[in-house]
Amino acid sequence: MSGVANRIEKIPVDRRLAKIFNNIPQEGDAHFDLAEHLDDDTVIILDTGGLRSEAKRVLTLLILSNLWSALKRRSQRAGGDEAGEDGEGPSASETADTPLVNLYVEEAASVAVSDLLKELLSQSRSFGCSVTLAMQFPGQLKQYDDVYDEVLNNVSTLVTGNVPVDRRLAERLATDAMDPQDVGNRLRALKRGEWFVSLPAPFDEPEPRPFLLQSATPPAGHPDGPRPLTASERAAFETQTEAVTDRTLERCGISLDSPSIADDEDEDEETDEEGVAVARVDTALLTTKRMPETVEYDESIHAVRCTACDNRYDPHIDGMKRAISCCASLDETDRDDVPVCELNLKVTPEERQDSEFTDIQLMFLQAVYNAQQLRYDPLAYDILSDSMLRLQEYAGIDADAVDELIDSDLLRHDTDHPHRLYTVTPDGRSEIGESYRLGVDYGHGQGDLEESSQHVLAVEVSRRYLCQEYLEDPDSPVVEVLPYYDLEEVTLPASIYMGGDQAAAEDAASAFDKRRLDVAALDEDGRVVVAVEVERINNDVQRAVPDDFDKIADCGVDEAIWVVMKQRDGHKVLSALNDPIEGEPRVEKTYAKTTPPQQFRIDTPGLTAVYPVEWLRENHLEE
Repeated sequence: MSGVANRIEKIPVDRRLAKIFNNIPQEGDAHFDLAEHLDDDTVIILDTGGLRSEAKRVLTLLILSNLWSALKRRSQRAGGDEAGEDGEGPSASETADTPLVNLYVEEAASVAVSDLLKELLSQSRSFGCSVTLAMQFPGQLKQYDDVYDEVLNNVSTLVTGNVPVDRRLAERLATDAMDPQDVGNRLRALKRGEWFVSLPAPFDEPEPRPFLLQSATPPAGHPDGPRPLTASERAAFETQTEAVTDRTLERCGISLDSPSIADDEDEDEETDEEGVAVARVDTALLTTKRMPETVEYDESIHAVRCTACDNRYDPHIDGMKRAISCCASLDETDRDDVPVCELNLKVTPEERQDSEFTDIQLMFLQAVYNAQQLRYDPLAYDILSDSMLRLQEYAGIDADAVDELIDSDLLRHDTDHPHRLYTVTPDGRSEIGESYRLGVDYGHGQGDLEESSQHVLAVEVSRRYLCQEYLEDPDSPVVEVLPYYDLEEVTLPASIYMGGDQAAAEDAASAFDKRRLDVAALDEDGRVVVAVEVERINNDVQRAVPDDFDKIADCGVDEAIWVVMKQRDGHKVLSALNDPIEGEPRVEKTYAKTTPPQQFRIDTPGLTAVYPVEWLRENHLEE
């Protein structure tokens, strides 16, 4: 009971474990239940390789326990009875109609706790489950005598390679023609690729004598085989693996409040007892939990200084760079330790006092908004590569306070793919006093109305890609790359641009969003040579995608590139173009769902390529 208490105590202390074990999924929530897959023709891989030995053992036992319960529930649904105290399970006729479940346990010796594994080995066959235990040698189970006995006596098929010493295994494989000593000698003499096999026999027939097998030639694609994967096959494999991982996360994953990896320190003396009031809200240098080792912030003079020589520098990113380079090196400094420095929260002391949110929360909203507006130097924060967990550390805000902002609809959690991104909502902008002006914050060359951080990331990846592949190519006609390029001139009253009629401005911007290219590459005559459309899949995909296709096709571009968030989104785009709600199909060509979008070969006026944003970033952008 003491051991049980210790384990239970660790669960609520670790926020991640507490969330997993306290999770009760409602209908429609992401969850994973082995019972839902026992009758499916599918392969489920539970990879515990990244866990410590003790955690791996506990988690594996938990999975095996859930599987055992699911098997017994399935048997009951099929009309059988749960095994009783006599240890007997359902009859063969009761399990004949249920599909066979094959359980393969790698490094099985690490989970050899007698009760559970012994029960699985002795009864699982009656519940339609075949158990394969893989281990270095059976003698690893000697400390668990009951399980060792089960393996040697209740496992029907034994396949073993070279085992120098295991007396009881040799006794198990002995026959009247080969005594245990001869078997032991045979096992010691096995070469790599040779296997000694003992098989069961049908009812009322003698068991076949143990015999030797030779390993088969590695299959096509195996790195050690005669034909390893080609470059294109490996890319396709990696893309499909990523798609399976994403699908698993979406269908079965629980979103965790990732803890900061910065060391927690005592609250700065600049905050009051509740952490509400901060001395100044124009900088993150007061609140950040991260700072280069050779730099510190001096609040008394509002400056950063080199800790080695005490030279002082301005409290912004240029001053931070100079402070780092003073007696150290930028190249040797961890980028994650360089905070964003400037925040410039535009809220009066009276407004801060009246707000129901703390200064730290307001500062974090400002940091996120600045990030999604691309206002930060990439050294401090680059939306292409940096998680917004970094902004949490720079603002000194904890996960609970972030959750409160999300619950109050001031902040939206966009995605964790490829990293954590938040977006400040219209209510959040109002809370921090950020006006949203047409022609300044959104519109031609600036952005889309109510644009998400995820969309900003994809547009910026696309812009850098066009700059790198076309603008910097001397043979390309491209002379300029512009994000958020309006295809039509917009002439609106000055009062709208200055914020005098915000509603009218937003109506106008919404209309022109539909005639705006996310990124355009222009030649010297101003003709659009390459157009990029960033597509975030939503409920209107069947109508929005064909409309965007027609918008690009009307431009007469040489190349029309679509950038999607994930591989499956590329197939949703293609499906919408194959079968639009209105009009003729825009694209006739189709591809299997397993084909990576970057391998599509389509040449139409409105689409010539489809790239997942992470693939484009990882494979075509220089560091």
